[in-house]
Amino acid sequence: MSPWVPRVVLGLALFALGYAIYSIAVGEGGPKSPPVEGVNDVQEIFGGIEQEGATLGPTDAPITIEVFNDLQCAPCADFELETIDPLVEEYARTDKAQFVFRNFSLAPNDTTLAAIAAEAAGMQARQWQYADTFFRNQDLAQGRGVDDQILREVAEAVPELDQDRWQTDYDSPQSADLVREDAMLAAQLKLPAEPAVVVSGPAGERKLIQTPTHDEIEAAIAQVSGPD
Repeated sequence: MSPWVPRVVLGLALFALGYAIYSIAVGEGGPKSPPVEGVNDVQEIFGGIEQEGATLGPTDAPITIEVFNDLQCAPCADFELETIDPLVEEYARTDKAQFVFRNFSLAPNDTTLAAIAAEAAGMQARQWQYADTFFRNQDLAQGRGVDDQILREVAEAVPELDQDRWQTDYDSPQSADLVREDAMLAAQLKLPAEPAVVVSGPAGERKLIQTPTHDEIEAAIAQVSGPD
C-alpha cells in the first residue's frame, strides 16, 4: 500500500466529519436566514385597531395624523418605533385620532420595493403591521439588500395576511400607483427629505417637518383640536 493512501483516507474522513457537523448546525437546506423579529410587539400595538388601506383608527375620529416616512431609510426606523408607535397607543387605540401612513421615499426614486409591499399588505388592512415589522428588521434588509425574498419573509410574519393575495397585490401596478400618489402629496406639501407629520382637526392643520418629536406632535394635536 502506498504511504499516501492512509493520509487520503484520513483526509476524507475529516472532511465527512466536518460536513456532518456543519449540516447539523445549519440544517440540510444550508445556512438559514435570521428570523423576522418583533412580531408580538407589533401585534400588541396594532392588533384590534380598525384599519383600511393606509388608515389606522376610526374614520370618524376628530383628529387625523398623517405620517410621512420611508421604510428603507435606516434613521427613519427610530422615528417610527420611538415616536409614532407610542402615539398610536395613545390616540388610535383610544379612538381620539386616525393615522394615515404615507410612503415617503427620501431617496431620488419616488417608490421603493418596501413601500409597494406595504401598500399590498394594506389591501388586507395590514399596512401598519407590515411597515412596523419591516422597520424592526431593517438590519436584515441592510445585510442582504431589499429583494422579493426579504419582503415575503416580512409578509409571512404578519398575522392573518393571505400570502397569495399579498403577492398578487404586490405585483399589481395599483400598489405602486398608491406609493406614487403619496410621493405627489409630499411634493405638494413641499416636505424636505426627512420624516414629517401633518396633523389636522377642527381648528386647522399643522405641518411638522424634520423628524418632529413626540412632544411637538402632541402640541400640534392640542392646537388643532380646538376648545374643549
